Amino acid sequence: MTNTQSAVLTILRDCGGRAGEIAAVTCAAFQARYGSGEGEAAIIAKLRADGDVIVELAATENGEVVGHAMFSRLVAEPNSFRIATLGPVCARIDRQRKGIGEALIRAGLADCARSGIEAVFVLGDPLYYGRFGFSVAKAAAISCAHSGPHLQALEFRPGVLKVIKSVAYAPAFAAV
Repeated sequence: MTNTQSAVLTILRDCGGRAGEIAAVTCAAFQARYGSGEGEAAIIAKLRADGDVIVELAATENGEVVGHAMFSRLVAEPNSFRIATLGPVCARIDRQRKGIGEALIRAGLADCARSGIEAVFVLGDPLYYGRFGFSVAKAAAISCAHSGPHLQALEFRPGVLKVIKSVAYAPAFAAV
C-alpha cells in the first residue's frame, strides 16, 4: 500500500473463524498498554464458551484483524431486563488512535439496541466512553462488584436504570 492509499475498514459480525487473530490482537494491545493481555483473551474465549456473548465484532483492513469489541450479558436485579457490558475492546497496536475502537463501539451499540438490549455498562475511562453517551452518574446508584468512578452506563430504554438495583458480570470476568 502506498502512502496515498488508505485501507478500507470492514466490520465483521461473524468472528467464529477469527478467534486466533482476535486473541493475538487482544493480547498484544493489552500487553502494550497494561503489561498483560492473556487475561482479556481468556475472558473472550470463556464468554464464547459459556454462551454469554451478545454482540461480537471484529474490524479488518485488507483481510487482517485490526480490532475487536465484545458485548456480553450482565445479570440485572430485577432480572426482567436485558443488560449488556462492553469489553474487552481493542485495536491492533499499530492501528490505535485511528478510529477503529470508536467504529467498533458504535456498531456494537447499534447492534445491541436493535437486539432489544435496554442498557449497556462499561468499565473504563469516563472521558473516552462519555463520547458514546456512557455516564458514571447513571451507574452510580446501581450495586456492582466494579462500582466506582469507572463504572458507567448507557440507557437505550429511558428510565430503565432507575429500576435496576444491581448488575453482575458473567462468570468469565471472575474466572480470570
